[in-house]
Amino acid sequence: MTLNPAGLARFADWVTTLPLRPLPRTVIPVPGEYHLDYVRRLAEANHLGFLELTGALDDTAAITVHGTLGWTRHQQERLAASAGQPLARIARLWWPDPRVYLRDPEGFHRMLRPACRRCTARRGIAEPVACFLPPHLTVCRRHRLWIGPSARTLGAQLDVSQLPEILRAQRRHLAQLHHHRWRDVQAAISDATHAIHGGLRTGTWTPRQRQRLHQLDPGTWPQAPPGADPGWQYNLSGNLVIQIALYPDVVRLAAHNLQAHDTSYREAS
Repeated sequence: MTLNPAGLARFADWVTTLPLRPLPRTVIPVPGEYHLDYVRRLAEANHLGFLELTGALDDTAAITVHGTLGWTRHQQERLAASAGQPLARIARLWWPDPRVYLRDPEGFHRMLRPACRRCTARRGIAEPVACFLPPHLTVCRRHRLWIGPSARTLGAQLDVSQLPEILRAQRRHLAQLHHHRWRDVQAAISDATHAIHGGLRTGTWTPRQRQRLHQLDPGTWPQAPPGADPGWQYNLSGNLVIQIALYPDVVRLAAHNLQAHDTSYREAS
């Protein structure tokens, strides 16, 4: 017995809707942009409500046929068709598992930070673009702006073009990922950060650290009381300027620790 004896249609074909027509206006996607933030920008450009556009794009029945991974691809194809954008561009958006952002929306949004403001300006975008950027991506090498995890706003994307040590540290940081596992590099960076912060609390600032801090925040010295160390008014672990000023030393110490770990592992083997 069959529910479709004449073979006129397959269920998979029935639940897959017809191709969408492009909207009148498009917006350029940014690599790593949270896909729902892109949908919001697309809706605003076409004077549509966010829920109105997501409702038109959503095809939840397709997950029955395609599965989770296939459903994501299906949604990307529908969004590409609606936006009039190449599928490859839409695929470079960030498409997390819905369970990630539905379980803890506030915690999820803390994972996002704005893309480089100069990169987005080149695309004609004047507003912040929420992206999921890996923690090791700390500097936009094209525009030499700090975009690390501490840069939560566009104003926090400080220009580091006058600090070549920061740029070299970013290249060294990325090179470590080619020789070590991502988790090992992140653990080494975290351990190095704690170690250096511990030294600073005892007043052991190096001349180069002082110079970088002065270049990033010249107002520190005139306001400091006599004999005070630079950074005396800062929260070491949460201050943007401190993190940038210490970044080359953190990467250098992390590299040393990773090399020492590799040496001890080879000797033990």
